[in-house]
Amino acid sequence: MDEARPQIHISFELLPEGKHWRVGQAYRTRIVLKQIATGENDATYEVVDATSLEPADSDRSRFLRSEGGKIRI
Repeated sequence: MDEARPQIHISFELLPEGKHWRVGQAYRTRIVLKQIATGENDATYEVVDATSLEPADSDRSRFLRSEGGKIRI
């Protein structure tokens, strides 16, 4: 029998990069968990910390430079 994959909810306060991510895409993160309960076949965890392992979005910090200055593209 196939079980549904576990789901967690992480606030943007804890993982602000999530604001810019798209639904349906997979992203790499490092999550620190604290076990708060255990059962016979599973355990319950609290998310202590979450950090994105994705490279910074370079599209947000790209500029064209010229003698007259720079413009964001």
